[in-house]
Amino acid sequence: MKNKALIALAVAAFALLFATSPYVANAAGLITGAQIKNNTVTGADVKESTLATVPSAGTLAPLRSGHTESGAFAVGGAKDAAPADYIGWGITYPQRLAKPIPDSHIIDTEASPQPTLCPGAGRAARGYLCLYFYDHHNIGTAYGYSDDSDPSSPYTKSALHGSVGVGIYDEVTDTGPYADGVWTVTAP
Repeated sequence: MKNKALIALAVAAFALLFATSPYVANAAGLITGAQIKNNTVTGADVKESTLATVPSAGTLAPLRSGHTESGAFAVGGAKDAAPADYIGWGITYPQRLAKPIPDSHIIDTEASPQPTLCPGAGRAARGYLCLYFYDHHNIGTAYGYSDDSDPSSPYTKSALHGSVGVGIYDEVTDTGPYADGVWTVTAP
């Protein structure tokens, strides 16, 4: 019995020593993907896991009323674009809106600062889309289409219902037009 107790004690001590060894603790970081020769690890060597099914876009809930999302934009036109030409670009919302933003509520803060509606990047009044420009070169006021009643509009007549984004247009005022910045929308 005494021998079994000594053996059990020795095994426990070895397990404790093994578990607290710095070599064992660092073993997980010793081998990296760069150190493994290509085509030497097979499927049998890799533990399998499963991923949940990604929901279809049509089942995703729209952005809740009063909630805000933002993103970046950039647009550029031909170097030799003539004044009175137009450049167009689009914004796709990460999360669709239940209702489109009225066209009159798309604000170009460079051309028409409205601090109560568009107080700064990352902020917009409820039901407004604010365009905050960092660069704005040789383009006129940006205006957008979101609540277009045209049945072919990609922004409001999609299978997702609601609004998935807006189309923006700028008049070219001189050659080499470009702009970039941040947009922010708050769901109506």
